[in-house]
Amino acid sequence: MKRIISLFSCIVLIAIVTWSCERDDICAEATPTTPHLIIRFYDIDNPDNLKQVRQLEIDGLDDAGVSIGTILSRTETDSINLPLNFQGEIEGTTTTFQFERDADYADNTDETDDSNIDIVTIKYTPEFVYVSRACGYKSIFNLDELDPIDREADGDIWTTSFEIINQTIENENAAQINIYH
Repeated sequence: MKRIISLFSCIVLIAIVTWSCERDDICAEATPTTPHLIIRFYDIDNPDNLKQVRQLEIDGLDDAGVSIGTILSRTETDSINLPLNFQGEIEGTTTTFQFERDADYADNTDETDDSNIDIVTIKYTPEFVYVSRACGYKSIFNLDELDPIDREADGDIWTTSFEIINQTIENENAAQINIYH
C-alpha cells in the first residue's frame, strides 16, 4: 500500500512540475518585426516601367543635415529598403536621407562630375503594436496624410515625383512609395 501511495505521489508531483513549466520565450525568426520603408524607382517617361538608378548611394542624415551613416553604397538598383526612426509614438516624426545618383563619378577625376544629390525627408507617425510576450513590440508607421515627403529644392532634382502607394507601413511585402526619375 505504501508503494502505491509513493508511486501515486511521484506521478502527481511529476505532472504538476510538467504542467507548470512554460514554453521557451523565444521569438521565432519568421515573426514579422518592425518593417522598413520600401521604395521602388520608375521611369518618368514610361511610368509603368521600373528604372534602375545608376550608382545609388544613400546616407541617413541627422537633424542638422550631417551624415550619420551610409545605408546603401554605390549600387545599381530599382528598389530600396530604408529604416525609419521610432523613438516614441510622436506625430510628425521625420527621417531624412541623402539620395546620391551616379555617386562613383564624383570621385573619378577623369570623368565629369555627374553626381546628383537630393535630400528627401519622410514624415510619419510611429505606432507600437504588441506582437507576443517573446517578441515584445514592433513599430508600424503611418505616413503623414497631407505631406509625407519633402524634398529639398536645389535646382537639379533627379527624383522628379513621388507616389504614395500605401499610407501605412506595416510589412515588407510591397512598396509604399514610388519615385519617378
